[in-house]
Amino acid sequence: MKQFNRKLRSAQLDEDKQKKRKKALLPAVFLLAAAAAAILLMFWSRRREKAYNDYEIVHSEELSAGSSARYAAYEEGYIVYDRDGARAYTADGKQLWNAAYNLKNPIIAVCEPYAAVADKGNGQFYIIDGKGNISSFSVAGKLAGIKVAAQGVTAVLATEDDRDHIYLYEPGSSTSLVDIMEMTKSNGFPVTMALSQDGRKLVTSYLSMESGKLQSWVTFYNFGEVGQNHVDNMVGSYSFEAIVPEVAFITNDTVLVGKDDGIVLYQMTEIPKVLMTEPFDRPIHSIFYSSSRVGVVLKGEAGAKEQLLLYRVDKAKRILDIPLEYDYSGIYTAGEDIVLYGGQELTVLRQNGALKFHMSFSKNVRQVLRVDDREKYIMIGDAQADTIRLKRQK
Repeated sequence: MKQFNRKLRSAQLDEDKQKKRKKALLPAVFLLAAAAAAILLMFWSRRREKAYNDYEIVHSEELSAGSSARYAAYEEGYIVYDRDGARAYTADGKQLWNAAYNLKNPIIAVCEPYAAVADKGNGQFYIIDGKGNISSFSVAGKLAGIKVAAQGVTAVLATEDDRDHIYLYEPGSSTSLVDIMEMTKSNGFPVTMALSQDGRKLVTSYLSMESGKLQSWVTFYNFGEVGQNHVDNMVGSYSFEAIVPEVAFITNDTVLVGKDDGIVLYQMTEIPKVLMTEPFDRPIHSIFYSSSRVGVVLKGEAGAKEQLLLYRVDKAKRILDIPLEYDYSGIYTAGEDIVLYGGQELTVLRQNGALKFHMSFSKNVRQVLRVDDREKYIMIGDAQADTIRLKRQK
């Protein structure tokens, strides 16, 4: 029995030694794992930062010769619309829906899964849902603008000789939900409007002459419970001694006001509150935005290059300020990237200003639409629409 106990103690001692060795090795194992993870992260970051220098066409769609069709991004694919109807496609060319109509001068607004198409200068417009079901409407006056929300609520701006109306409709209804009437003599002329993604909030920009000076009024409406406590649902109004050609809900609760001499960001959960004011001493060439970024291109003066500025919406803070080296006819932000196109060129910049992709093509680049936030784009030319994927060629 004593011999047995000695063997037991000996085995226990060996086991204790092994446990101590394992405990001593654990920090080293963790350090090695952390080092390996850091190396992989560094490798992946460098790979992500490396510019793409090639591309491949993953799908191509022929366009009708002399086509007057226009395009809009939709559901990681696109909508093509013209006088005879609108058709939605995936990035690889599969048709999602086809809505027929007859309009002289169609304009479109998209808030997925809905699209709304209006006959600019006339009174007809349509609301199209994610399955292609279409609701038809007609209003008095001439339609000058249209916006749509994520559940199909649609705002249309209709102008008449001495007044204008902003109507809100929803699919399947025969009467308007809201009718905002303004007299042009006292309120000025409508410039633009914006509708929130939930259809509960509206912002308008009007231009008037006050004592011989141009003055813009930006007005905020809330059609929810809070807005019911305000006259005509108006929850705020701001005046600017500038032209305001751009207002937009960049998120459901964040409003961008683009003036000809600066930008303003408002928080509008219910009532507008100024988040950021950024004046410029140079004219604005372009304003572009997504739900997370706002970009501004300032015109160059006296031979100077244009200036590209980028802001983070959640921080209400500028994160980029660089000279712009590339010409463009269209510009937008997708994810963390900035996409510029025009002529025969496509350029993609990262949010830190580094070049992600630049290519000159042998054909015109009329429009470029985002498919995803990394490598795929739809490039519209004169004769075909190509879905391309960026590549790195050794």
